[in-house]
Amino acid sequence: MKKTFLVSMSLAVLSLNAWAQDIDYDKRNLHIFCASHLALLSGSLTEKDDGYKALVFMSDTHGDEARKLGATDEHFAEVSRYLKTVRNNSKGKWDRLTSRSRDVCLPGS
Repeated sequence: MKKTFLVSMSLAVLSLNAWAQDIDYDKRNLHIFCASHLALLSGSLTEKDDGYKALVFMSDTHGDEARKLGATDEHFAEVSRYLKTVRNNSKGKWDRLTSRSRDVCLPGS
């Protein structure tokens, strides 16, 4: 819970530094989460596998959308660090994040 709050707060603070335009931060943060989570998942697959190619494509697509909404490399780095920590330290939380990712990040799942 504490790390989730810290990641959310970090994203919110970084959002304040974004361009002075109307940005849907919820949408941007969702794309950051999806890009980061799918990239982590693809790292566990063989590069020639169709599943790997699909995850990389979807991760790149979400990343592009997040960048259009003002996301920076630091946004992705913070979320990736958080996700790696969860994956390494809390199987239950990792499974819940993966389930959520499947629901919101992959079309037609």
